[in-house]
Amino acid sequence: MGKILENLHRTLAVGLVLAIVVAVLRHSDYLATETYWAGVMRWIHVFFGILWIGLLYYFNFVQIPTMPKIPDELKPAVGKHIAPAACSSSAGPQPARAVRPADRRRQPLPA
Repeated sequence: MGKILENLHRTLAVGLVLAIVVAVLRHSDYLATETYWAGVMRWIHVFFGILWIGLLYYFNFVQIPTMPKIPDELKPAVGKHIAPAACSSSAGPQPARAVRPADRRRQPLPA
């Protein structure tokens, strides 16, 4: 059990599986109702809202005030490795792509 909880992704997966099992076992008679699924969707919405606020807190109150204290030779690591990892999914850091005004002009207009 200790090995499972040492890895973040395994811990999250175990927590999700346990939440689904408990929901099915405890509320099996309500699974077909619209009210139950509305509650599930509201819970998911609140959960992701809390995650979003946490990311805002990290960037606005932790990373930005700390940047002047970081030596100049280490600042590129924050922009290239740490910040993208905080914003990305479990697939790993995604390269940032700046959207230039020329890119927007090339897209076809919706019909």
